[in-house]
Amino acid sequence: MKITLREGPMAKILLIEDEAPVREMLLDELTVQGHKVIEAANGEEGLQKFLENEPDIVLCDRAMPGMSGFDVLERIRGAHPQFVDVPFIFLTALTDARDKAAVDHLNPAAYIEKPVDFEMLTQQIETLLKRAD
Repeated sequence: MKITLREGPMAKILLIEDEAPVREMLLDELTVQGHKVIEAANGEEGLQKFLENEPDIVLCDRAMPGMSGFDVLERIRGAHPQFVDVPFIFLTALTDARDKAAVDHLNPAAYIEKPVDFEMLTQQIETLLKRAD
């Protein structure tokens, strides 16, 4: 797969993923694209890093032990309304439509199935960055 560096603004992306190999693969891909990536290995760490770094975009695993991605987004949207416009992308192996419907009221920007299609993820990030401009 050929990776091309894109022109334009790069994002500060918070990546919350409990599976280290998946997190490292996403980190490598996003870094090569020129984004600044902040990693978190679980929901609690992700929430803390969100508040410390105020990222442009959040990529978050939906199902994690402890604080799930749903819990992270619910906490951000509920307790920190100033961040209501920060795009939150769920990465998930949960493909049931009912699972997606369960988080719709929290207004996630996207719901991307694992294994992650990098081209789709890249397009989604670029679309969200253009909207933010």
